[in-house]
Amino acid sequence: MSARCPQCGSDKIRSAELHSHDGLRRMVLYTPLRCRECRLRFWRFSPLKPLLLLIALAALIGLTAWLGSFSQAPRTDSVAASSAPHVQAEQGDAQAQLRLGLRYAEGDGLVQNDKEAAKWLGLAAKQGLAEAQYHYGIALLEGRGVVQDYKAAFSWIEKTAQRGYAPAQYSLGELYRYGTGTAIDKARAYLWFNLAAAQGLEAAAKARDSLVWQLKPEQIVAMQEEARRMNHKANQTPPATTLAAEPAPAAPATP
Repeated sequence: MSARCPQCGSDKIRSAELHSHDGLRRMVLYTPLRCRECRLRFWRFSPLKPLLLLIALAALIGLTAWLGSFSQAPRTDSVAASSAPHVQAEQGDAQAQLRLGLRYAEGDGLVQNDKEAAKWLGLAAKQGLAEAQYHYGIALLEGRGVVQDYKAAFSWIEKTAQRGYAPAQYSLGELYRYGTGTAIDKARAYLWFNLAAAQGLEAAAKARDSLVWQLKPEQIVAMQEEARRMNHKANQTPPATTLAAEPAPAAPATP
């Protein structure tokens, strides 16, 4: 049935534009029309509009549920993945404690937390894991998550360095060089820089070479000989990252 103007009865009707003040109810349920004769703007009920709206709403709900089914599984996997290291670490697994400590330190998949990082690194370090001993020593050195303690930091880093862990050897050289946690000893700084440089640490090689002019020739010869001896001994033992035995005794101080 064709529409007629309610004012003049004309059947010369056309569609009219929607206006912002028309209201949501009219926009949803009615269609605006305008009479070509008297210019009256009026409304006509449109049964298709609410039907189309319901179809669109149902489609939106279905799409949301469908997308939600895909996101649920990864979240479950993610929770399981993030909780697994905690479970293993709490059970005393030193490697899991190290990984968890590093994740907390770096904010890798967890909220960054220096205190938690130091806690787990310390537990792994006390089980003899060389890499954990090094990172725990650095935490003590910088006071990250624990009370700063230069002497304790020196002790942990020295243990790891003696077991052939190159980053610890370089750090120990720095501690001797500047007298952090120990007395200044440029000769022993040269020794540890030399050992770290032998494992490919460029920064250690540069630091070692910068000390040459500060030492006597006989000191350099003595430290080079000690470095060769220590390097030979290290080659007879498993890698420091997995070795869990007690560290070798400290080398005697240079006269």
